[in-house]
Amino acid sequence: MREIEIVEDPETIKIIVEETRSKILRLLRFRDMTISEIASILNKDVSTVFRHIKKLEKAGLVEVTGERKVHNIPEKIYGRTIKTIFLAPEAYENNSFVRRFKEKEAQEVIDALSEIGYTVKDADSLKEIITYLDEITKDDINRLKRDMDWNYLRKLKEILILINMDCEEVEKLKKSVQLP
Repeated sequence: MREIEIVEDPETIKIIVEETRSKILRLLRFRDMTISEIASILNKDVSTVFRHIKKLEKAGLVEVTGERKVHNIPEKIYGRTIKTIFLAPEAYENNSFVRRFKEKEAQEVIDALSEIGYTVKDADSLKEIITYLDEITKDDINRLKRDMDWNYLRKLKEILILINMDCEEVEKLKKSVQLP
């Protein structure tokens, strides 16, 4: 499994950001699974999950990692081919799927901030900042030649954000979110 990949191809991004496929990729981040296991967790029909897995497989995002027999019927086990997937920020504006995905991502961040006691005063500005944070680290992450564990990569990204974030954006962030 590759550790990191920045996806820039619009068609691959479209495959990744579709809601069910995105959920499948998140599930496979924790362990490899069969189609029936995924279908059970997502409460989806096996044939629906099969179609989504095939699209992910064709895009090179999942692969067969094994096989097991359940009641003498062989079932393929699928796993991710990439541990950490970043979507290239320049694709956001041109792709309605990515815009909706980023909107949902931003809303998750806003909901999490609210849950821990912060008040989001300007959701639109905060959404812009979330995209900005991806943009300022993309070039540096692209130049990385080695695989890194997700925890180390997260720390690297945090450091890059601190190094590259300009004061105006920090002030904008402080105005968008009120401390608890």
